Amino acid sequence: MIQDIILAGAGGCMREIAWQIQEQNKAFQKWNVIGYVDCKTPEDKAGVTVGTQKIAYLGDDSFLLQQTKSINAVICTGTPMLRRKIAETYRKNPNIKFPNLILGNTQICEDIEIGMGCIISMNTKISTNVKIGNFVFMNIDSMVCHDGMIADFVTLGPNVSLAGQVAIGAFSSLGLATKVIQGIQIGKHVVTGAGSVIVNHIEDNLTVAGVPARKLK
Repeated sequence: MIQDIILAGAGGCMREIAWQIQEQNKAFQKWNVIGYVDCKTPEDKAGVTVGTQKIAYLGDDSFLLQQTKSINAVICTGTPMLRRKIAETYRKNPNIKFPNLILGNTQICEDIEIGMGCIISMNTKISTNVKIGNFVFMNIDSMVCHDGMIADFVTLGPNVSLAGQVAIGAFSSLGLATKVIQGIQIGKHVVTGAGSVIVNHIEDNLTVAGVPARKLK
């Protein structure tokens, strides 16, 4: 059954998610994007073009907050704290639902546990006994191996790879092509630079980068 959905956000993340939905719909019609909302009024109020589709601008957050019937929404931002802020605002209206958006060509073990409002991008692989929290954003080509634990509002950039038994704390953001070896624990509010290789546990509130990754001054 095709379900209507509204995209929250106006940047490249929103347009890329819209494109992935279009690609998925070519094989299996699941989501009908009825438009997007954003706190900033765009110059072109008619909307934005993604591929061959015009995505209408519906208004600011009040459009969703005033909904009196059930409506699906997906929060399209890769920034963990902004994603939390938007989620907290929208959850004031119980009519707004946050489905897990699982996009094309994913390979996901049936025994995973997953919260709500997550985005699992195309070509993602999730192995056995993985636990995923709420509003997690896994970008294109990301991979989580066995027994992984990903807390709420985590962002995995494109081509991030987590070996087995890796745990990621809430609000952390792993940059493009970050690699994490087996059994590593990464704390809350951690940021990794693009191409980082994580071979040691990372404490909360740190930014690390490099091969192997080290704390930035």
